[in-house]
Amino acid sequence: MLIPALFVADAVRSRASSSANPYDVIVFCEPSEASHVHREWMERRGIILCDTMDLSRQRGVGKFSGRLTAAALMKLSIAGHLAGQYDKILYLDADLTIHGDVGALFSLDMAGFALAAAPAGRILTGLSAARQKAMLDHFQALGMSVPYRYFNSGVLLIDVAKWNDEEVGERALSFVRANPDLCILVDEDALNAVLDGNFLELSPIWNMDPLSATSRIVRDAVLPVIIHHYGEDKPWRRYGYRKRLFPDRSAYRLYEAFLKDTPWPGWLREQWTGKDLRANVEWEIRRFTRRLRGRLDEPSASQRNARAKAVVRRCMEERFADVEQGLVTRRDGILRLAGQGAITA
Repeated sequence: MLIPALFVADAVRSRASSSANPYDVIVFCEPSEASHVHREWMERRGIILCDTMDLSRQRGVGKFSGRLTAAALMKLSIAGHLAGQYDKILYLDADLTIHGDVGALFSLDMAGFALAAAPAGRILTGLSAARQKAMLDHFQALGMSVPYRYFNSGVLLIDVAKWNDEEVGERALSFVRANPDLCILVDEDALNAVLDGNFLELSPIWNMDPLSATSRIVRDAVLPVIIHHYGEDKPWRRYGYRKRLFPDRSAYRLYEAFLKDTPWPGWLREQWTGKDLRANVEWEIRRFTRRLRGRLDEPSASQRNARAKAVVRRCMEERFADVEQGLVTRRDGILRLAGQGAITA
């Protein structure tokens, strides 16, 4: 979807510090996605449009359903497409909210790695035994080595030359082609399979999940630069199945503020219908009924708190590259971007 990509691009541009590393902000899409209005708006905002990438090799590769589409594979070819133009690329998914200057990441010494990313699937606290087993079985099926060093592919810092020399994108695409049923999170599973932990680990402030970001325990200890709204609950959708009826609306309000002065002020309202509202209400009724029957398969409050404490403990104890290089600090018991104050919306 182009509007979420424009939302992220504009947030990145508007939060850039004049003292940080200069960088271009580029939105990738297919030619048919961007209208004349989109193109004019991006030009006025200093955002570069790239609609010239050849995606013919990605078509028909992998199995996609629900929120995932073949566009997820575009990230595998960006470094090859921009070879010779940039030393590093910070790839960002479109389902993010930006809360600080991402430019600091371009100062990271990549130490010979093709990729830097934030960990995922490491904290099992608060998960059911069945969920834990399913995750570990999946990592094993991908051919990963113990201990599993899985990462989330929504935020990737790429060393362009190293990535291309190691043919990371081509290897991942080949893995998807050979293992379509195994690649549930298509590009993410493929990248983790071919790299098998061979990447530079970033602290979670660059890719924080919204549940952790809204937890009081985590919020008091971690100030995220990027919050990643992965899964079905997207910030631009007010209602829908498996959404809470009265969730935290801070990300939705960011979209409202962004869209009000654009050519698309009614876009948010177009993302849901009465059918979505009904599905939302039905989901809440189902949750309530299952809770009464003792069959609600969700973490309890104590389990959520235990998980939040485990997140904080990892943030404070792990040896992340950005912390060790001074880009991120652990000062006064808070993990934050060096020089960043409180998180703002």
